[in-house]
Amino acid sequence: MNNSEELTWQLASLLGFKRTYVDYKGQTAEISPQRMLHLIAATGIDCSSDEAVQRAITKLQRQYWLHPCDPIVVLRPHLNAEIKVRLPAGNGVVVSLCLTLESGEKVQLPEYLFQQSPLQQSHEMDGIVIEERTIPLPQNIAPGYHSLELTYPTGSVSVMLAVTPAVGYVNDCLQRNEKIWGTAIQLYSLRSEHNWGIGDFSDLIELIQELASLGAGFVGLNPIHALYPVNAEHVSPYSPSNRNFLNPLYVDVLKVFEFSENMELQDWYNSSEVQSELARLRAEKMIPYSRVSELKQHAFRLLFQTFRQHHVNRHTERFLSFRKFLDEGGLPLFQHCLFEALSEYFHQQNPAACGWASWPEMFLDIHSTEVQKFSESHAEEILFYQYLQFISDEQLQWADDAAKTASMGLGLYRDLAVGADRGGAEVWSNPEAFCQQISIGAPPDALGPLGQNWGLPPMDPVALRNEGYRPFITLVRNNMRACSALRIDHAMALFRLWWCPPGETAAEGAYIHYPFEDMLGILLLESQRNQCMIIAEDLGTVPVEVQQAFPGAGLYSNKVFIFEISGHGCTRPEEYARNALAIVVNHDMPTLAAYWNYEDLKLRERLQLFENDDVIRHEYATRAWARQQILNALHERGFLPPEYPRQADDIVSMNMDLNLAIHRYLSSGYSQLVALQLEDLMLMTEPVNVPGTSTEYPNWRRKLAVSVQQLFADEQIKKFCWQISDTRKQVSDQ
Repeated sequence: MNNSEELTWQLASLLGFKRTYVDYKGQTAEISPQRMLHLIAATGIDCSSDEAVQRAITKLQRQYWLHPCDPIVVLRPHLNAEIKVRLPAGNGVVVSLCLTLESGEKVQLPEYLFQQSPLQQSHEMDGIVIEERTIPLPQNIAPGYHSLELTYPTGSVSVMLAVTPAVGYVNDCLQRNEKIWGTAIQLYSLRSEHNWGIGDFSDLIELIQELASLGAGFVGLNPIHALYPVNAEHVSPYSPSNRNFLNPLYVDVLKVFEFSENMELQDWYNSSEVQSELARLRAEKMIPYSRVSELKQHAFRLLFQTFRQHHVNRHTERFLSFRKFLDEGGLPLFQHCLFEALSEYFHQQNPAACGWASWPEMFLDIHSTEVQKFSESHAEEILFYQYLQFISDEQLQWADDAAKTASMGLGLYRDLAVGADRGGAEVWSNPEAFCQQISIGAPPDALGPLGQNWGLPPMDPVALRNEGYRPFITLVRNNMRACSALRIDHAMALFRLWWCPPGETAAEGAYIHYPFEDMLGILLLESQRNQCMIIAEDLGTVPVEVQQAFPGAGLYSNKVFIFEISGHGCTRPEEYARNALAIVVNHDMPTLAAYWNYEDLKLRERLQLFENDDVIRHEYATRAWARQQILNALHERGFLPPEYPRQADDIVSMNMDLNLAIHRYLSSGYSQLVALQLEDLMLMTEPVNVPGTSTEYPNWRRKLAVSVQQLFADEQIKKFCWQISDTRKQVSDQ
């Protein structure tokens, strides 16, 4: 290895990149030095010469060695309670520590003679040898966010001390080993006779009540993060503007308190023109987001006027609740609503403008004088967007309350997307936390030889740690509001992410590792504090470290029935992991009916998503084999009557008998949580999302075939649900 390569790998290591990884074939793949340099350069580091790389290395080393402590220390119960301290080597150096607990209580810890503490490593900087030694901390500090002040002869430094529990929160019914079932939905896809062409929080409440009456224990949501009000056609819930806040399109206008106080709004709503448009919106097969947004935005403005006149000006109880909401949201909420106001302002000047990159240069920096002036001169507009978040949060709370009132075993679970859109509020309000030229994705696999590029900028692990994980803590805490569980999309991101360089395919990327123990510990702390259990989506290639850590931390994994088919046939029900959410198929896959009927393969053929004819033939053959394995397993376990066909090719289309048998098979398993999709109850074949497509298919727009009311008025559906409930109860009693 020459000097250039040594420098490259030294820099890569300091940043967290890994030189090798195990690919989908189980083989070790190695990243070339040139590829690594290209990726590092995309983070903004000058890699144009060996000298530049050496300067970058020196800068990172200085950042580490010239700071006596890390900005945050995360203590995990299974690791030593200690803090790493870096000071110049020398005799007689005394270090004293003062711990300030969250309660405000101060605890003076014993003084330590630095040179007698265990030496970890040393480094020479500017002719001075700096030593890193560990100083012990008390083992019995209560979980929480505390402050630790370290004093040494030439100064002092304050460090955040996050003491974390061993495991996350687990719901009471799951601790009793109950086996429950529920549904995983795309909220926007719900139909009803009262919504405005898109599923809303009232639809969610109605669904909760219907399902609870049939024995269901939870309802899982898609990400309901804030998107772009000025660009209603940016619809992917997994590419949000800001994951910390909500999408107001889910608000039921008629249920907002101010609706009953505004006669103008009521007259507008009851007009024949608006009623006709609402009827058309409800009848559409695909959600016409722009038309829905236009109507709701008009209503929101009128609602806000009433709120301003009746509550803000009079300081009513409702206004005080609003002020409390603003206080809880703090600076992140204000910055999000400032972004929304700026977006609206520039969109009015240029309708094509969407995302902060399209704004004038002086507004790109959230801390600029121009942005500050705008926030002062447009305070009313910012207040409007704060109001939208207030009523969104209020109605989500109602849904959570409805699940608790209905005595659902688990209740509502939310979904946290793996990233945010680079043009959105989350990145604009904290640009230092993101590597904006990089995109996250996945390495090549059998179906995607070029890998996957999801188009979302990653959080910078170095910046994240330097900020004391503040953006991560805020993100997790905000997404644990009004729910009993949180699904973490692509939970391996706590450990590592595949970074894709700009202008190249995802195959040219590499893995970068995140401070896993720290981030997992913080997640567990927030889980316990918010009494919100964690469902870690861990599909795909899961590193050994993650496989070992998640179960012991009380995190629930994901199991997908159609992925649990191997050369030995279908995974047996008793072999399913106990601490898991099991589902037949999910939103990134074909519906069950489409899977059985080959509809997804036919669609991918039409969209020309297969690499060649050999791949097509292989996929059809593999599917035919998998269908037969499913049928064999169902007959073996007695979920189908003896006279039911035993050859999969004899069953041309999915039917309710086969549908129920598959779901009962999964429900008889040991996984404590089993979810079904409403699409599968309806035997729908149209997917809600086709991975690998953008404009080729109308992703995230397809509605359900019938309304919630119609679905649960069907006696066959009710019987289906009761049989699932009975199957789950039988497993619980074992």
